[in-house]
Amino acid sequence: MKKKHYMFLGILLPAFLFIGMYCYAFRGGAVVIDDYITIDRPAKIHPDYTDTIIPHNIAPLNFQVIESGERFYVKIYSTESDVIYVQSGKSSIKIPLGRWKKLLSQNRGQSLYFDIYKKDNCRWYKYETITNTIADEDIDQYLVYRKIPLCVIWYHMGTYQRDLSCFDESSVLYNSTYGNGCAHCHSFLNNNPDHMIMQVRSASFGTPMLMGLQSEIAAVNTKTKVTPGKCGFTAWHPSGKIIAFSLNKYSMLYHSAALEVRDVFDHAADLALYLVDEKKVMSTIKITNPERIETMPEWSNDGKYLYFCSAPQRVQEQHKEVLCDLMRIGFDLKTQKWGELETVLTAQSLKGSITQPRFSPDGRFLLISVSEYSDFPIHQAKSDLYLLEVETGQCSKLPISSDRNESWHGFSSNGRWIVFNSKRMDGRFARPHFSYFDKTGRAYKPFVMPQKDPTYYDSLTLAYNIPELLIKPIEVSQKQLAESIIAYKNAPDASAITGATPGVNISFGVTDPKGQQQAWPDAGVRE
Repeated sequence: MKKKHYMFLGILLPAFLFIGMYCYAFRGGAVVIDDYITIDRPAKIHPDYTDTIIPHNIAPLNFQVIESGERFYVKIYSTESDVIYVQSGKSSIKIPLGRWKKLLSQNRGQSLYFDIYKKDNCRWYKYETITNTIADEDIDQYLVYRKIPLCVIWYHMGTYQRDLSCFDESSVLYNSTYGNGCAHCHSFLNNNPDHMIMQVRSASFGTPMLMGLQSEIAAVNTKTKVTPGKCGFTAWHPSGKIIAFSLNKYSMLYHSAALEVRDVFDHAADLALYLVDEKKVMSTIKITNPERIETMPEWSNDGKYLYFCSAPQRVQEQHKEVLCDLMRIGFDLKTQKWGELETVLTAQSLKGSITQPRFSPDGRFLLISVSEYSDFPIHQAKSDLYLLEVETGQCSKLPISSDRNESWHGFSSNGRWIVFNSKRMDGRFARPHFSYFDKTGRAYKPFVMPQKDPTYYDSLTLAYNIPELLIKPIEVSQKQLAESIIAYKNAPDASAITGATPGVNISFGVTDPKGQQQAWPDAGVRE
């Protein structure tokens, strides 16, 4: 009996050893391929992770080899650390997370190489080496964004946060928790979720502005006697004491034949400030002009100027004539006095509509979108990224722009990375991309946010929206956010400080032919 037992083990152990060695080689063990045929070009990979600069704390750049072959073998290496070997019987290459982190952390500032081999008809082939660069500067570890359908119905919409050092994604707020409403236009102060704003529009629970301070959350009612409580785009004052917000009356348009069939028209848009400590709303006729639209606020880094986009008010039939200039107005935090209006850049000078101004952390640069027309660029077939050097006034198109739509951009906290939405992958769905941005203002070839499954974006029918880099995760729970929304009906209206001539109401929104103030209905705009 014992002899049979030992004989059985003698057969089983070598078999297990063979299987283990095979799995090690298949999953990442070293395989020496000396006999191969050289192909004088790099392999085609998807997503395009070639000739770019990546953070040393980014998740593995898993990719798919877009070449025919029976088996693929990839060698990943740099100057220091162990080599990573990946074999696959399929074209998808998935890089081990632990070894990837070690390789990048030990080779900051160095080149990163991908040697790609394929086996076809019993022969090995080797492509030219793909080279990327590992940046010495890190990227903020977290990215917050919405994922939404392309239609205008608000079902199945959520705000998420992703740990960029791996593939962990968690839900911040899913709209099924508050009657399938719309949460939009989130913003943060200095890439820190301790000061957070998120707008909500719900047929069941109203239109609160969710304001997060540290770990506390409150549903703020911005409605006053002269303003509707439906905030749009927001921007934190550097002091954290004021929130600039827009009041927009959007409607969707649809073209019967176009590269981008969806479009947006803004029937009216004004700007106002919410005073956090005083719980009051204030504005001035200078940024609530009924003959113009004023939208997309952005504070200068010293807090002395409010930048925004403005265009003459048009009727819907003239939607292609909406061309926004970049404007600014002075503001004194201590006295709460307004300065004079100034034109920073004209639409005519850039031959397009200027939107979405965002300052770099050092205040030297202003990143903007420029599209053919509109104050809502995400639904334009093409929108480019331009960079304004604030001190010199020089403005130029960034070469990282593609022939598709680029929008919803922002900077990392250290100013070395740009995040933006791009439709370059398929022309329809926006995906978050990152670009290294050096101290001279040069932006380098962008790359899409890595996913565990390199084919993830190919089948995802949700668009990413408003990607924002954060230095730490949002700690307010989804339950806290949902409870604040549900309790919003009991929130009192804010007090209004017009900032205009005493006794004169500011004309927020539109008026009817008799000059009577009209309420603004919920906008039905997506993205």
